[in-house]
Amino acid sequence: MIVVTGATGRFGSAVVRTLRSLDLPVRALVRKGSHYYWLNDTGCTYFFGDLRDPQSVRRCLKDATHLIVCTNVRRETKANNHVDVTINGHTALFEAARAEGLERTVLVSCMGVEHTSSPASQARRAAEEALTASGMEYTILRACIHETSFLELAWEIHDKGSIWLPGPGTNRLSILPTRDLARMATASLDLSTVRNKTIQVGGGSEVVFNEALDMACSIVGVERKTSVAPGPLVRLGSHIGKPFRRFANQVAEARVWASEDLTVPPAIMVDTFGFDLTPLGEAMAETNAFLADLRDPERREARMVHPQFYATVYEPGTADLTLLPDGPPPRRD
Repeated sequence: MIVVTGATGRFGSAVVRTLRSLDLPVRALVRKGSHYYWLNDTGCTYFFGDLRDPQSVRRCLKDATHLIVCTNVRRETKANNHVDVTINGHTALFEAARAEGLERTVLVSCMGVEHTSSPASQARRAAEEALTASGMEYTILRACIHETSFLELAWEIHDKGSIWLPGPGTNRLSILPTRDLARMATASLDLSTVRNKTIQVGGGSEVVFNEALDMACSIVGVERKTSVAPGPLVRLGSHIGKPFRRFANQVAEARVWASEDLTVPPAIMVDTFGFDLTPLGEAMAETNAFLADLRDPERREARMVHPQFYATVYEPGTADLTLLPDGPPPRRD
């Protein structure tokens, strides 16, 4: 049994679908109120728990053999932050995995954590250290930014007319398609060449940040209109925002992606994992089709799998929906 944390996120759901396409057993750790029903058609099972609740984590890992950690705090809140989740939550997760005797843990981290000073990087670095110190067999994938981030910026331009960028965008990135990272994480479960290693992973080509944003805007069908926020202003906003962590740390992390060169030769990726990488334009077009559907109520409904709780409690298709309880309540954080 393979446990996946962060399974309801964009990347985590891609991991679940990749594993299930190989007919591997998957248990998704999901928080109450998460939109888990997007995965109902995959045949995975669910365990409702939280990295902030060590007891639920221990129970989720019972009889598991492998673990893929896809958890990511995109915007912090008072209850859902890098200290409680990225550091303390992952530390407890790895302690429980060691106690359960898991064969290997794959942690998906980010490029740049070894030298950048943003709060998110510092927290991910601490999570990496907790895993390597656990004594378990592991693989850490330090991934470059995904294509989804650029499409989300393009749609923000579509809605607002223009946006501010936290950096000049002249840096080079090995943008990594979500589907390729999911395949890398899956391969890392038993790949001997990545055993007990921390490796940088990226996409099939190096692209300047602004050029990638131009590509995303072209796919969305909007003209790129951006302004660069002055560096001192960004840093000042970050300091002012520290009591309101949902904004401050997100700005600091975004500045890294829009100002630093973060690349890895694509030939290394092919040699390590043994498959051809997806062209960035193809990945963007595929992801944008999904994002566009989410914005249209009718198309969104057509994409959704029946959001009833029965898919978690019973075998799909065997339950009388009128007799079933409601799903978990929404999260309050």
